Parts: sequence; structure tokens; C-alpha cells
Amino acid sequence: PHHRPHHRRLALLAPSRARLLPALHSAHADTAFKQQNLRAWRPILTPKAVIVTFFVVGVVFVPIGIVIYLTSQDIVEVESANYVAAVDDGGCCISDCDSSGSDSRTDLNPCYLTIEIPEDMEPPIYMYYRLTNFYQNHRMYIKSRDDAQLRGEPGLKPDDTEVFCKNGDGNVGWAVNYDSGGSANNTLSNVVSPCGLIANSLFNDSLRLVEGNVSGWREVEQYSTDISWASDRENKFKNAPDGSTGNNFPHFVNEKVTFANCTLLPTGLTPSTDQREACLAAKKTDAVVASGQEPGWCFPNSGFCAEDEHFIVWMRTAGLPSFRKLYARIEEKLVAGTNYSVQIWNGLAADPKLAGDPALSAVATPVPKLYPVHTFNGDKTVVLSTTAWIGGKNDFLGIAYMVVGAVCLVLAIAFAIKDRLAPRCARTRAHARLRAWRLACTERSRASPKTAEPRTSLRLNASSRLAFVRAHRVQTGTRTRTPIRP
Repeated sequence: PHHRPHHRRLALLAPSRARLLPALHSAHADTAFKQQNLRAWRPILTPKAVIVTFFVVGVVFVPIGIVIYLTSQDIVEVESANYVAAVDDGGCCISDCDSSGSDSRTDLNPCYLTIEIPEDMEPPIYMYYRLTNFYQNHRMYIKSRDDAQLRGEPGLKPDDTEVFCKNGDGNVGWAVNYDSGGSANNTLSNVVSPCGLIANSLFNDSLRLVEGNVSGWREVEQYSTDISWASDRENKFKNAPDGSTGNNFPHFVNEKVTFANCTLLPTGLTPSTDQREACLAAKKTDAVVASGQEPGWCFPNSGFCAEDEHFIVWMRTAGLPSFRKLYARIEEKLVAGTNYSVQIWNGLAADPKLAGDPALSAVATPVPKLYPVHTFNGDKTVVLSTTAWIGGKNDFLGIAYMVVGAVCLVLAIAFAIKDRLAPRCARTRAHARLRAWRLACTERSRASPKTAEPRTSLRLNASSRLAFVRAHRVQTGTRTRTPIRP
């Protein structure tokens, strides 16, 4: 009965099922693919193959690791002191530096941070700010954003953004007084744009590398363009055409004010003719007139507000609690031994470059505060770094390649010595018969009795014998059910 065809067994058991045989046969065709009988390459690793593989990996990895490590050593990277610390320790704090509260601490604003250049740095040089103990990877933090709002979709009101930006019963990053309790408050004027925890915690310290110190300095040429991902700039971050971007958002206060009818940029500088005309034209668009909003400099393609690249870089969250984010690109050679400082300030009124400018008389007095990280025991530093074809400085990658390559070479040598002193017979499909294979092993054992393995190792258990028989059938194409016995 075991050897009866499948359709005959069905006919014997239930004649009425015979009518189903064509359908069953078509559904379960007797093909190698459907019956999972496709030929497969199942290599048996011989000592020689293993030794060669380890040797090749070691020979390839060690030189690669050396090249990467030497390249990393050529990259110049310098990091400033932690400017959360007190002034006496090289930081910017002048009082209540150990306080965990945000109100009692007092910082120098602006602050000058000395940075030493150990060797010449060729452009382009990248300036980063580095934060520690800041968990941007928290699930609640990452989800607290409205991507449609960041893309510049018009007409989004508090009810539209609440589901994305409000966190439970808290109102951080969302309007406290404009909750969706009534339709009177559900207006464009009451929306927080951009909303959410990520935007609300925007790093707003400003950095500028200068040659000199507080008594006299020269600005080093640096740029803040093309520091973000091109896909983010082009697709994910746009100002809304209805002028709602920046509404009730504390970090875009200067951008929402046009200072005497577009005669002053949010940076405190004088706009070009094209910039001023674009600002004036944005106030008269149909979308702005219909919404009744004041766009300020937060209009499409202005480069400010949601299109500011510092803001875009911040919105791409980090995966680790200690991270660095790109702030500027320096296109000037930095000479070793030169007295360089980093100007750090918070707020337009504290910008050392604009000190005493009568055009900023309407701006409030600078607050003696910098971006707060002391409440969670965080650190803030400034990093300057050159780059190479491997990216930034990374000694670990080269060391890892060298260690893996060295381990592979050691294993290759060890296996070669072992195979030389105590060789093993390789079991491959090249043997036509199991008997021939055992005979070859026996002859080899007799020829070198001191180095041969015990005869007990030549015995095969049932599973090994079955595996060999199957391999032999695959090689010869036979389908006999008669087992091959030694």
C-alpha cells in the first residue's frame, strides 16, 4: 500500500473522490519546485577551504584597516571646553552654576570660548555643536510633530494639529490657552506653528568662529547653507503660503516681525532689494489676505522660519543621547597657534556683531541665559573638524578591520598547523561509493598510523550514512530506494 499511486489510494478509500483528482493534480503538480526537490548547493567545508578563506579575509582586512586608520589620523578634530561649566573652568556660567533650576542660573550672553588649533586645518571645515544626556530618541518626543504643518500645508488650525503635537494632559509644544474646547479659539491666529516637543526644544544658541577675543576680533568666513539634507529642504520643510508659519512660536519671534516694513532681516542685517521686494509681495498674496495673518519673513522660499537650515537639522532627531549636529561650514584655512574664539550668544540683541546698532533699538535687552541643558546634567561643546573620504574622524573603524583581519590570520595559521599534524579525511560528493570513501580513509590511516585518527571516527551513524546516500543519488541521478551499504 505504501507504493500504490496516490490516485489509486483515493479511489480505494472513497470512489466518489476520484472526480476531484484532476483538480488536486493541477493544484499540486509534481514539479521539482512545488515538491521542494530543487537541486541545492550544500558545500562541505574542508580544512583547506577554511584555511584559505580565513587567510584571504585576513590579507584583505588588515591593509584596509591600516589605510582607514591612517586616514583617520590625518583628520584634524578639536573640541572646546564644556561651556555649561563656570567661567573659571572655561565655560560661560557666572552664578548658580550647580543649580538644576532654569531661573536662578546666570550665563554670559554673549560668551567667548577659546579654542586651540593644534595643526593647520584646510577647508572645508565643519562646525558642530555637541550635546550630551539629551534623549531625542524618546518615543513621545519623536512623535510630537505635525509633518503636514512642517511641509507648509495651509489652513491648519489647533484642532488639526492637536492630535500630533499635544502630549497627554501636557501642553508643552502646544498652546495652553487655545485648547479645542470651543470653536472660538480654533483659528489660524491661535495655532502654534510649528508645534510639538522637537520644535519647542530647538537649540537656539548662535555660534560664530572669530580670530581674536572679546577685546578685538575678526570674523572667520563661515556659511550655514547646505548643512541639511537636500531631501529635507526640498520636500519636508516649507513655510505655509497663508502666513501661519511662526504663529505663537517663541523661537520665530524675530522672523514674524518685519522691522519697519521689511527693512531689516531677522538676523539684524539689511536685506537686499530682491529680499525686501519678496517680503512686501508676500504680504499681498491672496492666501495671506484671506487668512488675515502677518507672515513676516515666514513666507515660502524666504529661507527663514521652517526653511531655516538650523531648524531643519535640529528636527532630524538623533538616535543616541550624546550627539553632534552640524551648525556651519568654514571656508577659510585655520592656522595652528592662532588665537581663535567661538562667540556664543542667545537672542538677536546679544549678537556681538550688532552691538550698539541703532536699528535694533526696538529689540529687548539680552537675557543672561543660554540654551539650558543643566537641568538634566547635560554638556555643550563646540567641535571643529575636517573630513576625508571616510567621513569624520573614526579610529574605531580602522582598528576593527585590523583586529578582525589579525584574528583571521591567526586562525588560518592555527588550522594549517593542526591539519598538518593531524589531518582529517574529507567527505565530499566526489566519492562514487561509500565503500570507496572508507577504503581511501583506511589506506591513508595505515600509511600514517601516528597521525591518523582513531578507527572509531571512521564509523558513520545512521544519519550520516543517509546524508551520504542522498548526496550520491543527487550526483548520479538515481531514484532507487535500495540503501547503499558499505
